[in-house]
Amino acid sequence: DIDHPDEYVRNTTARAFAVVASALGVHSVLPFLKAVCQSKKSWEARHTGIKIIQQIAILMGCAVLAHLKSLVDIIRHGLDDEQSKVRCITGLALGALAEAAFP
Repeated sequence: DIDHPDEYVRNTTARAFAVVASALGVHSVLPFLKAVCQSKKSWEARHTGIKIIQQIAILMGCAVLAHLKSLVDIIRHGLDDEQSKVRCITGLALGALAEAAFP
């Protein structure tokens, strides 16, 4: 549940999606991630989408380098989100991407 009210459920969903992205290839899930991270429907969906990108960075490590620009472009708007939780997870996701890109 991408927009579930319980953060634990959303975190578990993000981990599962990161595994799927790793298996299918990040390029195949980029359109989905872009749509979720820019959701106007709920801040929970945006939070989960950005959390998915954080989990991809943690799971795949330097393999995210090929997709780094796309992933950063997808989540950068989260730094200006009206919800503080979205802003916070965006910062954490950018940190995870930076750590994965240059350990």
